[in-house]
Amino acid sequence: MIEVDLAIVGAGLAGCALTHCLGRNGFDGKTLLIEAGRGPGGRASSRRHRDDSIWRIDHGAPVLNFSAAPEGSVAGLLHPLFDQGVLVKERRPVVLVDDQGEQLASLPQGVSYAGAPTMASVSEALLQQAPVGLESVFGCRLRWLNYSSGRWMLADSERSQVFYAKRLALTGTLLAHPRSLAMLDWGETPLRSAVPQGADRQLDSALEAIAGIEASVRWNLMLALPSIDPVDLPRQIWLSSESQQRWGIERLVLQPQGDGRLGLVVHGLDDGQTITPESQPGLMRHHEERQRAALPVLLRSWPLLHQGLERAESYGVMRWGAAVPLSGGLPAELQWCPDSDVGFAGDWIKGPGYGHGEGAIRSAMALAEQLKLG
Repeated sequence: MIEVDLAIVGAGLAGCALTHCLGRNGFDGKTLLIEAGRGPGGRASSRRHRDDSIWRIDHGAPVLNFSAAPEGSVAGLLHPLFDQGVLVKERRPVVLVDDQGEQLASLPQGVSYAGAPTMASVSEALLQQAPVGLESVFGCRLRWLNYSSGRWMLADSERSQVFYAKRLALTGTLLAHPRSLAMLDWGETPLRSAVPQGADRQLDSALEAIAGIEASVRWNLMLALPSIDPVDLPRQIWLSSESQQRWGIERLVLQPQGDGRLGLVVHGLDDGQTITPESQPGLMRHHEERQRAALPVLLRSWPLLHQGLERAESYGVMRWGAAVPLSGGLPAELQWCPDSDVGFAGDWIKGPGYGHGEGAIRSAMALAEQLKLG
């Protein structure tokens, strides 16, 4: 059993930025970071292969997008990452194709940065300035929450790992969004079970807003292509809206590897089939088959990529789901609920950078200030 002053759930960009800000603010409480994955990164995480030390591929977000060049406090947080070479300006082209793989246009990139050597490197670097005494637990998917007498109890599904905290920060929506009910066969969202309706009016409003955020599921296929010179290749290949509808794919992302091979991540869209623990293995096979069937058409404008498909090695499908802020969002004034000692951070918090990496960072900075004042 571990008892702390603050438990942070999620080691994605928002969670790691929150620990970074707390460390810079001199937060002296005992802090625990809990993450379901094997390492930091969240939707900007990277996959390594157990039998291939060179292979590293970003299976989620390929870049961090900003509304403008970072300034002020955001720049102060990021400049050390620029100096270390962990964040680099993304200059590789982004193109748009139709449903026959014909290039339609080059797309503007705006202000975007890539992690080096991988996107997970950004979260890893932010964790380096965490509060003194931070403990991290990876590979723990929380299932149970309870709030009683000013203390939070958190536990995994088997209750084999139990944690207690005076305050709680959620940097993802899984424990609060109704999508968890269908995907994980839960009867009620854990945060709602922990604090009954009416016990905290502000939290009631926050949960209502979170429930209104559109939930999205992605099936991202990872392929290793043979050695291909990436000089004349785009970084991202986006599909037009008609092409997305036909093929069920949002975009393709290319990532050169240290040994000359080329990583290809297919960002596949969900087709509405019911996701349960029992159906997921079959759905992963289904989505891999349909995505691979589309690639010869979508890559026809790049003969080297098209030819490389014949020798492509699959590294599997990564399913991830998130409350994507295409609609809805949590108002900033509901980010901290003092009556139940729970706060939120992530790109789904309304404000500057909403829906992008910038929003995750800004919301983490704002929550860190709330925790400092508290």
